[in-house]
Amino acid sequence: MTDSTLAVPVVLRVWRDGGGVFALFPTLPSDEHGRYCDAYAHVGQHSGADYWGCVRASRPATAAEGAPLVRELERIGYRPRVVHRATAAMHRERKAEARRIYDRSGKATRAG
Repeated sequence: MTDSTLAVPVVLRVWRDGGGVFALFPTLPSDEHGRYCDAYAHVGQHSGADYWGCVRASRPATAAEGAPLVRELERIGYRPRVVHRATAAMHRERKAEARRIYDRSGKATRAG
């Protein structure tokens, strides 16, 4: 869970194969190297995701398509700041956060 006092950038996408709307968190790592970002969907909820792979397999969500997912994210404690795409700075932030979270042994240094 993220600190609810901080807005977190969220990229909202829709799977091209009809799989529904999902959110990518480009600044939140899901692995110890920050290669993958956190993701969220109505079904399945939290997971890790390859940002670029997800972008290639999806299209941007419209505001109407993304609104229910944004409300769900707010209900579970996020303060989503919807952005159209991740910037290079966001990807760097994810990698830096992964380095902060994980020590050299690969063990998490935060409760998780």
